[in-house]
Amino acid sequence: MDKTRKEAFLILNNILNKDAFLNEELIRLKNINKRDYNFIVNLVRGVLENKLLIDNLIRNYSKIRIKKIHPAILIILELCIYQMFFMDKIPAYSAINESVDLAKEFGNRGSVGFTNGILRNILRNSQEIISSDYNLDIIKSRDYSDYLSKKYSHPKFFVDYLLKDHDKNFVEDLLISNNKKAPFFIRVNNLKVDLNEFIKSAENKGYKLRPTKLSEKVLEVLNPEGIFDTDLFKRGYFYVQDLASVLVAELSDIGGGSKILDLCASPGGKSFNFSMLYPDSKIISCDISKKKVNLIEENKKRLGIRNIDIKINDASRLKKEFIGNFDFVLVDAPCSGLGLYRRKVEIRYNTDMSDVESLKIIQKKILTNALKYLNSHGNLTYSTCTLTKEENEEVVREVLNENKDFEIERTCGEEFKRFYPNIDNTDGFTMCRLKRKIWK
Repeated sequence: MDKTRKEAFLILNNILNKDAFLNEELIRLKNINKRDYNFIVNLVRGVLENKLLIDNLIRNYSKIRIKKIHPAILIILELCIYQMFFMDKIPAYSAINESVDLAKEFGNRGSVGFTNGILRNILRNSQEIISSDYNLDIIKSRDYSDYLSKKYSHPKFFVDYLLKDHDKNFVEDLLISNNKKAPFFIRVNNLKVDLNEFIKSAENKGYKLRPTKLSEKVLEVLNPEGIFDTDLFKRGYFYVQDLASVLVAELSDIGGGSKILDLCASPGGKSFNFSMLYPDSKIISCDISKKKVNLIEENKKRLGIRNIDIKINDASRLKKEFIGNFDFVLVDAPCSGLGLYRRKVEIRYNTDMSDVESLKIIQKKILTNALKYLNSHGNLTYSTCTLTKEENEEVVREVLNENKDFEIERTCGEEFKRFYPNIDNTDGFTMCRLKRKIWK
């Protein structure tokens, strides 16, 4: 049996059936060769990015209801169909034979015959499948939301949600963007190196860099492989962070010399941005566990940050020593992460609207506490890596209804500034700034 396909199967099984995270699963592959690693990642991400489309195909050719197919066998089928239809250099017969071998190890005698039969049936009908848009034409005419959900493998609740506020072209464009590889952005550490000097050094090492339109501090690395092994990384010349996340600090526009509190800071990127923008500020970065604050400490040390104090703190509980002490508070709230579909593809299969509703409770607690930490002239930014109104507009407005001394301050002309993968080439992200009212 081919070990790479077995490893891809094990990773997918852990993600889809045991709620594991892709990045954590890939860590155990660090000792295999580059070619095998890339093949496994391609298989795993490919299945996750096309799972609902592939499942629709299985549904049409299976005599067994898809919910009745054993979870392990379903993954084996998905892996094979992805190879057959999405990978040019993989012979179909080879993919089928390897899939049958997997079924022998992880299924039973009946599932082996089922696996072989359905895959060979799909192979015989492959040209018809491709010409009929993977059997989606009937769905398209009946339910456009279901069509988009299956074609681009996004949860239907998410597609329904988008279609309420956006036209079909925008929604399809967003889903297409979510299925593209996320860009690799770095924030250059101006505390240690000049931007032009960094660009010259990186290009001399063979890295291709592209400036970003939204921030002069951020570069896109087009060929990032091996960059963590360079002296540029080890010396703390840059920090890897999505562009939208970087913009939170830049658009907050708080001024120098401020006393800043970052309530949900791990792994520290936004705190570091504030430090680099305002080196004369005093920053307290908090998170809920020792593991999380250790991540901040590790990155702080590498970047040479001196003006950040790191504390363990549960942001959902009021901390008396913080009350009235800060010029600025950042609440980068724990959220559903629905804006991260292209970067963390597994979120599509382990999060739904019930998670969104339950998260509102803790988001409101954190924001309510955070407002109490501001001094008489203090400002606050609330941000999430999601696009839902429930976790943004509803949270902020419900908290403001109980805190009449604060109001929304527009960001780029909008009360709730959103960033979209298909428009801004960022993660899906939302931010809202709050300021204390001036009573006349």
